[in-house]
Amino acid sequence: MTTQKKYTNFSFEDFLQDSFFIDSIKRPTEESVMFWELFLDDYPERASIFHAAQRFLEDLTTPRLSDEAIVDIRANIEKNISPPLSRGKTRKIMYLSAAVAAGIALLLVVRAWLLQPDGRPVADDILTFVNNRTDTVGNSEEIQLILSEEKTVVLQNRESVITYDSAGIQTNTEKISKNEVASYNQLVVPFGKSSILTLHDGTKIWVNAGTKLVYPVEFEKEKREIYVNGEIFLDVALDVGRPFIVRTNDLRIQVVGTTFNVQAYTADEQSRIALASGLVKIMSDANEDVLLSPNKVYEQDKSGHSTVKDADIEKYTSWIHGLYMYESERLDVIIRRLERYYGKEISVDPAASALRCTGKLDLKENVEDVLSIIGNTAPVEYIKENEKYAVSYKPLKDQNMSP
Repeated sequence: MTTQKKYTNFSFEDFLQDSFFIDSIKRPTEESVMFWELFLDDYPERASIFHAAQRFLEDLTTPRLSDEAIVDIRANIEKNISPPLSRGKTRKIMYLSAAVAAGIALLLVVRAWLLQPDGRPVADDILTFVNNRTDTVGNSEEIQLILSEEKTVVLQNRESVITYDSAGIQTNTEKISKNEVASYNQLVVPFGKSSILTLHDGTKIWVNAGTKLVYPVEFEKEKREIYVNGEIFLDVALDVGRPFIVRTNDLRIQVVGTTFNVQAYTADEQSRIALASGLVKIMSDANEDVLLSPNKVYEQDKSGHSTVKDADIEKYTSWIHGLYMYESERLDVIIRRLERYYGKEISVDPAASALRCTGKLDLKENVEDVLSIIGNTAPVEYIKENEKYAVSYKPLKDQNMSP
């Protein structure tokens, strides 16, 4: 028998993994409604976490209003409006036209509300900001912290450390007043560099090479939202009243207190979400929402096809410790990651591209040592010319290797 006491120490994640709680929210009965009413009466201090989990689960199953549905509703409204047969009907038609306009506006607001990750009517301000910017990763060889139209801080360390707090912004070398910054900041990390960013709420983000991150200086009262094009690992500070939302070009990822990796380079064929702890909800215009549990990876390709699979999460997060782990990975994918990490141009010929490799590389080594290690474990070799590297297939018979 389920007892109230069982839930007195439940966290947000515990509720979302409890079958009785899930069934009570999705298929409530008189008994379950009474159970939770009594629980909240007896343990009012648990109400905020309970309701946060309830909203999260309800939002997961909220149907979305499709574009086709909006068109159909508009057509139904408009077909009830007669054409202006006489001047005497002008005022009526004007009223009806105004009603149509108001109705369409209302539909758009409702549609926006249904599409928001936190279930509230909030505009896509961060995406509007991103789409109006031209800053790209390749514009500089140094890390850029873009604070406003007038102020950009250039960080020359290979790995920058940036911390936001109530007093201002601290980088490796200077303290910056918040009076100098705009509402949204951008961190642009070029190939060959990385960064560690701590946001105002305590969330810590490891930013990989070739990544652009956009975030507000201070989060709103009801949500925390950032945008990424690239790869980040997040340790999200727990705040049950303000979900944390990561936006990419194709996905929306909602969490409360979680550690997970987002790999979403625009140039890549796939986006990947790897969950180390907690729970995340993944929303895509191409697929049904997915509730991802720990030690699982969500993948979605450019066509919208998605999968969820069990995985060794360390494989996806080891880069924050300077390691690159891969298992049965195509060599061209491995080389692309090394290009980004070292900021070097590395080509690979078609014969070697499809080779499948398994292993672990120490990224603290220089790029030539890493390429040599790959050459010791796979039938390939590299040459260097004008600071560029070329990897090519080398048949086993040419490598003086014993059978």
